[in-house]
Amino acid sequence: MVALISYLANMRRASVQLEVIPGVNIHSLSWTGLTLRIDAVLKNPTGASFKVKFPYVKISHKGTTLGSSQVIDKDISIPAYGQAVIDSIMVEVPTLSFFSVAYDIIKALNNKEAIALTVQTITTIDLGWSKVPYEDKKEITLKK
Repeated sequence: MVALISYLANMRRASVQLEVIPGVNIHSLSWTGLTLRIDAVLKNPTGASFKVKFPYVKISHKGTTLGSSQVIDKDISIPAYGQAVIDSIMVEVPTLSFFSVAYDIIKALNNKEAIALTVQTITTIDLGWSKVPYEDKKEITLKK
């Protein structure tokens, strides 16, 4: 019984120590919209391996949501003391959806100015016996 409680406690701590490092690049840029490519590294600095659902990513600027990725029902295994790399999560930011904010961002990028964006990553960690929601926000700087 003590071993089971210890194992469950270790698994719960492992879920809290997941680290997500997003990288954002401009995939395409025009006056009709902006497509961002997000590559994410999911790091597991613990001795417990687990699975996570394919992350859902939201991009915002000054509190306004610009766009989000598609929801994909896929499990990603992360080994103990290891990492997983997820490539090419695409987020489209149409100019017309939030005209003033998106237009300002596209204009700044076309003028080679840097823009601060917030990347929010949402996923579920599957510990085998329980599923734990996980959310992470990072500020990134995007420039052309």
